[in-house]
Amino acid sequence: MKAVSFAVLACDVFQDELEHLAFGEPPWTRIRYLEMGLHDDPGRLRGSVQAALGELAADPAVTHIALAYGRCGNGLLGVHSGRCRLVLPQAHDCISVLLGGRSRHDAVLKENPGTYFYSPGWVRGKRVPGPDREQHLRELYAGRFEDDEEMMEELIDADREAFAHHNCAAYISIIDRPEAKRYCRDCAAHLGWKYRELEGDPTFLEDLVRGRWASPRFLVVPPGQRIEADSAGNLIAVP
Repeated sequence: MKAVSFAVLACDVFQDELEHLAFGEPPWTRIRYLEMGLHDDPGRLRGSVQAALGELAADPAVTHIALAYGRCGNGLLGVHSGRCRLVLPQAHDCISVLLGGRSRHDAVLKENPGTYFYSPGWVRGKRVPGPDREQHLRELYAGRFEDDEEMMEELIDADREAFAHHNCAAYISIIDRPEAKRYCRDCAAHLGWKYRELEGDPTFLEDLVRGRWASPRFLVVPPGQRIEADSAGNLIAVP
C-alpha cells in the first residue's frame, strides 16, 4: 500500500489511540478529526462528514480516504466521494472498533446487556454517565432552553432514565491512560455500578490507518458510489 496516498477522517473519540498508533511517523498524508458530539444528530454527522470528505478530496495527492467511524446510528449512510475511494470498518460504532470487531462487542453485551462502555476519548469529552454528565447537559441545553427551565429539567430527567437499565462501567484499554481509567472507576462508584476493565484490540484501527484493507472487515467504496446498509446491518457500497 506504499503507493497509495491516503487521508484519514476520524471521530475525535479515536484521537488518543490514533496518535499512539502513528508512532511519530503517521502513515497518512493528512488527518482530520470531527468532534464526537456530532453523533447526537445523525443528519448533522452526515453533513459534516460529507463536507470534510470534500475538503480532503480536494488534495490531488489523496486517492483514498480512510474513515475511522462505524455505522454510528446510520449517520454515515448516503456519504460518498466523487473522486476518492472511501474505506471504513464494518462496525456498529466506535466501541466495535476499539474491541476489535462486532463479534466481541456483541459477546460482551450478551454477557451483560447493562454494560456501558468508556474509553479515553469518551472520558475526555465528559459525555459519559458519571458525576460531570449533568453539568455537561445543562451547558448544552442552556442556549436552547434558557427561558424554559421546566423543559431543561425534563430532558435531564429523561437522560437519567435512559441509563437506568445499565449496571456496569466497562473501560476499554488500548493505550496507557491511568487518569481516564480512574475517571471511569469514579463514574462507576458515583452511579453504584460495577466496574470492569476490557483489553482493547488495536488491530482494527491499525489495519485501517496502515492501509491493510484487503479484508471483509473493511468496506471499500469506489468513487461515485455511496455508503448504505443491507438488511443484515452490513455496510455496502451502492451506485
